[in-house]
Amino acid sequence: MSTRPYEQPLDHSDEGPWLRTLTDRLVTMPPVFLRPEVVTEAVLRDGLELVRTERLTPGALAALRRLASAALPERLAAHVAAHLLTEPALRPALASRTVADLVEAIWHFTSLPSDVPLRQWFGDDPERHEEVARALLRCVEIRPRGETHAQSEDRWQAVSTVLRSDALRLAAIEQQRADELAKALASRRAREAAAQYTHV
Repeated sequence: MSTRPYEQPLDHSDEGPWLRTLTDRLVTMPPVFLRPEVVTEAVLRDGLELVRTERLTPGALAALRRLASAALPERLAAHVAAHLLTEPALRPALASRTVADLVEAIWHFTSLPSDVPLRQWFGDDPERHEEVARALLRCVEIRPRGETHAQSEDRWQAVSTVLRSDALRLAAIEQQRADELAKALASRRAREAAAQYTHV
């Protein structure tokens, strides 16, 4: 089972913008954000300054610098997070989050490429766009507008690559157990029938 923070059930969530707002922002993201030579720390600082006016704490600054030296997929995921977090329609919902909260959310979000390769984030599959947007929202404990908390949780279960893989794996294990039990019962019945035959 997954241990990714965004995969864990949320106790609560605040309402944010329409999901379509974030998926549209994702697929129209300027290509410059995905260039390997872009300075990650600068992208994150600029993004955070647009969302929060407070200064970075030493801990948040250290986390940003660790992200800046991370592997390329994690760095590019951080660029995506910064771009999505600066969506104007999302800012009211982020008002109660500190800059440290946002840095932590970005850090958690950067594990997503391990589950959903970056090339799928910008492909032709709307469900992957939805997964990326919902993963980011979950990292800041926000749900799309028009959904209850329970509806948002249910929809995440439906689109999460990891949770669906886990469910399929568990279903396969259960099926294997059922097959083994059926085989054992059939073998037992065959032995019992043979024993009765020999005593006739």
